[in-house]
Amino acid sequence: MGNETVSGPLLDHVVVLVSHATLVQLPSRLQHVLVISPGGTHADGATTNKLILFEDGFYIELIAFVDGLDPELRKKHRWGREKENTVIDWAYTLGHEEQFEAVRERVRRAGASIHYTAPEPGGRTRDDGTVLKWAVATAQHDGGGAVQPGKLPFWCFDRTPRHLRVPYEQDPLRTRHPCGARGISAIRVVVPAGEQKVLGQVYHAIHEPKVPINLWRFGVPSKTSTSRGSVVLLRGNEFAIHEVILLGSPDRTIELLPGLYIRISPY
Repeated sequence: MGNETVSGPLLDHVVVLVSHATLVQLPSRLQHVLVISPGGTHADGATTNKLILFEDGFYIELIAFVDGLDPELRKKHRWGREKENTVIDWAYTLGHEEQFEAVRERVRRAGASIHYTAPEPGGRTRDDGTVLKWAVATAQHDGGGAVQPGKLPFWCFDRTPRHLRVPYEQDPLRTRHPCGARGISAIRVVVPAGEQKVLGQVYHAIHEPKVPINLWRFGVPSKTSTSRGSVVLLRGNEFAIHEVILLGSPDRTIELLPGLYIRISPY
């Protein structure tokens, strides 16, 4: 799975929550800027998705809760209280799942009173019936309770071949987007001023080598890509995944969904 030449984190995907009606019938204008790939239904039966694949192995996941889901079950879901038509979360991966224990240990020692869970099994069935398996680890407060999704990355580790989950190399046409986007460049996360220092300690623990500013580098899953993106932790009045910047040209901003804009930059 992914780029085994990079020992640090690889940006696996970002998650955009939409309504089920939107997922079933995405705005027709999207076909003029992005190629949408089929997804499937997750193992818990609560969510379904579609994907936007890029040539560096990164992807955008458009996810929706299925129609008719019990509201109480939705509330218990990690993303059940998040706002639709927004970027709600993002995931790292590693060249090998076995590398993750060292990350967990560094985070435990960071002094932030935050830890990552051990990877927990999950999966999805593709529209063609192929069963995918993976494991996910999320950030938790030592005193109990999950860190709000998106403030820190969660982790996704494939337990079936990654190309089954993210077939960007098997069908290259799915990565040739009319808008010119080729991959991921940066993520900018805004957090309240009182949380920036503590969350920064976790980011420092995840990424090596250490840096003196609130900017950290990540790799991408493609074994042939030399691209290195960045995550920036900014201070603001309230939390938001402020901006997702895609690598590509020309430099432009596209409207992915009503009110949700994504920038494309050659840098």
